[in-house]
This record gives sequence, C-alpha cells and structure tokens, in this order.
Amino acid sequence: MSKVFVSSLDDNGIMKYVLCYDSNDPSNILTEDRKPLFFDTESQAQAKLDMLESEREQEKKAVPFSLEDAKLYAESHFWKFASTYAKTAPHEYLIKKWLVKEDQLLYERFVATMRANSVIGYFYGHKNDYLILGEHYYWYMPTPENMAIDLINRTTTDYLEYRDGAYYYKPKQFTQNEK
Repeated sequence: MSKVFVSSLDDNGIMKYVLCYDSNDPSNILTEDRKPLFFDTESQAQAKLDMLESEREQEKKAVPFSLEDAKLYAESHFWKFASTYAKTAPHEYLIKKWLVKEDQLLYERFVATMRANSVIGYFYGHKNDYLILGEHYYWYMPTPENMAIDLINRTTTDYLEYRDGAYYYKPKQFTQNEK
C-alpha cells in the first residue's frame, strides 16, 4: 500500500515541495479540492503531512458505532448525489470536511464501524469493503496508509447482489425510454 511523503519538484527553476503518494511515480501529487498541494518550503509541506497523519491516527482510535447507531448517523446527514455517475453507477457521497468538528468525530466513528463490520464486495472487478445498513450500502475508496478517509459513498441495496460468497455491484437495467 502507498504512503504519502514529502518530495521536491523543480518548477521552472524554482524549488517547490509537494506531497506525493507513490514512490515509484513521484508525479502522483496529492490534491485537495482537486488542486495539487504545492509548498514553498519543505517545512510547510512537512507540517501539512504531519497534520494529515495526525488525522489518520485520530481516525484509528475512533470507537465504532453499534450498527443501529451507525444507521441513525448515516440517515441524519445530507448525502450529495454524484451526478457525474447518474446513469453508470448512481450513488451519493459525504465529504468529511463538509462537517462541523463534532460531526467529523462521529464521521470517524462511522469509518471505524465500516472497517469493523464490512463485507467483501466488487465493483466491476475492483475489490471494496461494503457496510450494509438497511436499504443502503457504504464504501470508501482506498487511500494511502497514512491518510484518513475523507469521502464515503453510498447507494441503495437495489444495486447489490450476493453470489459466489461475495457482494457484487449490479447495474440497473435501463428500459429503451430511459437510455
């Protein structure tokens, strides 16, 4: 598994520092709000990395919810519809930084619940860990081992089928009029 680290980069003769997440390909620069993280000094980059790693350590200490409380937590939040995937893989998502500090701590507990109670699932051959709660199932994308989970996805169990000992994403079959 990859790990985020500080690296230097020559930007037209000016030394910049970046956070990278793949030692085999230093062009894999960490982004925030879809913008690459560039820093003028190595100490600024290291401070950002330290902050991100402390967030991961805090997440690792979170106590999981009971499944009932996890369901209540999930139902109490606004989940944004992923319009980009409306036809191919309809789902919603929740981003940690949207939440107030108190809710971010609960978010970490939800992530801990996902880790403690997940089942194996596949999305077009890609392995995921799914948490199934009532009418929805939840997952997050893999992150470097020293980074916290910053985005959780969910969709309804209508898009899930169990076969061969695992859960699989089941695409919706569109009628001719819906295409």
